Amino acid sequence: VVVAVGGRRVESAAEAARALRGEAGTTVEVELRRGDKAATAAVKRAVVRLSPVRYDGAALRIRAFALDTPARVAELVPPTAKQLVVDLRANGGGSLEGGVETARLFLRKGQTIVTVLDKSGTPFEYAAIDDGPLAAIAPRITLLVDEKTASAAEVFAAALAQNRAAALLGAQTDHTFGKGVIQQLAPLGTPPGARGALAVTLAKYATPDGDDLNGRGLRTDRTLRACRIQDSPKLCLASDR
Repeated sequence: VVVAVGGRRVESAAEAARALRGEAGTTVEVELRRGDKAATAAVKRAVVRLSPVRYDGAALRIRAFALDTPARVAELVPPTAKQLVVDLRANGGGSLEGGVETARLFLRKGQTIVTVLDKSGTPFEYAAIDDGPLAAIAPRITLLVDEKTASAAEVFAAALAQNRAAALLGAQTDHTFGKGVIQQLAPLGTPPGARGALAVTLAKYATPDGDDLNGRGLRTDRTLRACRIQDSPKLCLASDR
């Protein structure tokens, strides 16, 4: 247990984390205690980059979609994988482009990913341009979602599920969040933002089957009632047997 950082006592893990932060390259002394034994250590601070994408050989965890997500997924997941679980729990979305391009990795040429309709109702369809490098894994893909799976994550999930490339399982829910719109914040007041902001809807999504996700979410194939957010995908799937 960390009891002091830089000579100052800390009372919680959160307080210790704040005290440990500092300029990269600097060193701070940390006092540790385990039972009745105490020790000190000099810890050198460094920049820690947390990747929103992880793969353990069976499950792919995507916490948010970014522009580099497709490249990370293609780098981590082998095309020869026999099956794959994609964990999208608590994925609030992120980059629509990142979600679309990641879906292209798993789909066949010509399959629809999402249709974006602007305010006038004019549609623009995103589709797979070629067979994706990971398309051979489908349909042995399982998508794990929950009520916090939203926006670009819902676009990705709908693209795979409605093109029959994956099964959709809900963790303690039978639907995802239901954010199917593209919005922009318009600051209010003078100076801008003094009176908050107004969310202006610029466009909305339609799934490959033509569904409007907004306010409804994506319906799952099955619900895993015993699957908690802290549980591993392996444990969640085992609870369904």
